[in-house]
Amino acid sequence: MKILLLCTAHNSLSQRLYLTLTLKHEVTVEYALSTDTMIEAASLAHPHLIICPFLTSPVPAEVYSKYMTLIVHPGAPGDGGPSALDFMLMGEDGTDEDIQRVIGKDLWSEHGRSHWGVTVLQAIAEYDAGPVWAWEQFSVNIDNHTTTKSSLYRGDVTRAALIACSTAIERIKSAARQVQDTKAGDVDDRECINPGLKTKPEYGTASASTGEPFLGGHTCPLPLLKAANRGFDVNRHGAVMISRLIRASDSQPGCLTRDFSPNLYVYGGLIEDGEHMSTIDVKPGTFIGVRNDAVCFKTLDGKGVWITHGRRVKKKTDPTLWPKVPAIPLFVDLGIVDPKKLPQYLPLLPKDFARLNYPTFQEIFIEYDEIATGQRVAYLTFDFYNGAMSTNQCRQMCAALQSILETHTELNPLSAVVLLGGTYFSNGIHLNVIESSPDPAHESWSNINAINDVILLILHDFAVRGIITVATLRGNAAAGGVALAAAADLVLAGEHVVINPAYRALGLFGSEYHTITYYGRAGYETGHRLLRDMVPVSAQQAKDIGLVDVVLSGYGESLDTAIRKHVNELVCTNQKPGQWKDKLDLSPSGLAAARMHELGEMAKDFWSARSIRYHSRRSDFVRKVKATKTPLRDVCDVGEEDAGTGYAADD
Repeated sequence: MKILLLCTAHNSLSQRLYLTLTLKHEVTVEYALSTDTMIEAASLAHPHLIICPFLTSPVPAEVYSKYMTLIVHPGAPGDGGPSALDFMLMGEDGTDEDIQRVIGKDLWSEHGRSHWGVTVLQAIAEYDAGPVWAWEQFSVNIDNHTTTKSSLYRGDVTRAALIACSTAIERIKSAARQVQDTKAGDVDDRECINPGLKTKPEYGTASASTGEPFLGGHTCPLPLLKAANRGFDVNRHGAVMISRLIRASDSQPGCLTRDFSPNLYVYGGLIEDGEHMSTIDVKPGTFIGVRNDAVCFKTLDGKGVWITHGRRVKKKTDPTLWPKVPAIPLFVDLGIVDPKKLPQYLPLLPKDFARLNYPTFQEIFIEYDEIATGQRVAYLTFDFYNGAMSTNQCRQMCAALQSILETHTELNPLSAVVLLGGTYFSNGIHLNVIESSPDPAHESWSNINAINDVILLILHDFAVRGIITVATLRGNAAAGGVALAAAADLVLAGEHVVINPAYRALGLFGSEYHTITYYGRAGYETGHRLLRDMVPVSAQQAKDIGLVDVVLSGYGESLDTAIRKHVNELVCTNQKPGQWKDKLDLSPSGLAAARMHELGEMAKDFWSARSIRYHSRRSDFVRKVKATKTPLRDVCDVGEEDAGTGYAADD
């Protein structure tokens, strides 16, 4: 089939759907920049089917009346509105249909829904009210304080959307065949796949994979959740509710609060709890600790909540949105905290990066595992917000890796180190921190050198000690994050991840020793194409070209189990992965030469006449400036004159 994806932005869900559909279909992507753009895109592509995986504007009647058009809605059947995920994560459970009363009187569910879903429905004039072609559900725990709206969207929502979309396509094809059978002679497929096809009642009541009814309770249409209704009150809300409100607003628009002086959007929402909290006797809303540029405040129920990032509210006089930046630098800049008197009632993080055994905010931690043969493996988790690694975070990564190296002795050797990442593996340098810097070019230079230092440890320091390096892509990765993974001897990837290896969309040559690792793994021609084409690849596609070594099935706990099983077998059998490195010059001089070459190009990207590409694209991306054209790399069926350049990804 010819399928057109209409998207507000080509985000993680639409990219994953694109990669799945292109295995069987001819797929075009077009940004839904305006009504005219959508009408023109449909006319040019002339598809059998249009799917809208991420759309924030209505589909024109001229499109949905002519072409079968499907909307991917991140909500269960019967639920409608643009804030479905937000309400669910806040605790809306369907027991009270008067949502304004629920908001006004804090009548949120104690435990929330047990399940949520994704519905694929046909576009009609009424918002999210068309015939249902398929839906899928998944279990959810809204009080898991590491679950945010964006992490749920990239994970369970995306997986459910793939199942529902695939099922809907098969059902539409089946309905079209029935129409075709009633007509004499040769009939064009497009005549049969049209908006007049009829769904079946069970499509709206039985889940696509199991046929079960929706297990998450009663659903009903809900309104747009306004910023004013997302705020918390430290004198009224406990830690759990504040955490819900913050996490439900991630990553857009953020949780609006007035509790810390000026209006701010805040992010994070991780809960601090443990025996130490009983000794902290301060008023609710008082800052009680700082850590890695995040700040924790006391709640009325004796716990704490961490704010990791913040964004100033855009005023009418501001031309664009403000960058989203780590909390402490922002709070210092706004005069909310005194940099000379930062509060610290909380225990310090362990110097050896050991994992804490109580709820808290801990971006980096190390766990050591001794397997059956007595050999040791170090597992390094680094869970940075949106996968971005600032200069400070890269230095923390270096310190953690150095800590691991220090445990490797002749009497107690370390066999392997496993880089686990987090909900993202890594997306490379921190564009928001760079954009907010007084000197973005200088901060870019500091950041790229800091991440290069991380990768140098992997390519050299662990290698000379005979320690196997393993990177595990449990979440998506992009740009420098892909190069970070590629530097390891062995790369394991979950089957559902999306990988974006290129830098060019942002106007960068790239560094992170990618001229060694990409070309060493995939060959010069394929490596060059990865950098040039600027298109996402699936885990299996990355394996086919050598960027990934092993694709593992599953996600979440099942994927973590598969990773540890694979690593244990690797170490127990004394395998030596990384043969792709054998023909490369990974000596100190060879690595220095590669780094000098890459940084020479990056210096031009930061300071020369061509730097306008990087600085303008970075600013547009961080400040959410709307694209003016669909990037050429995403276009299949329209001519070059109809395409442009741009950059779209999850924030």
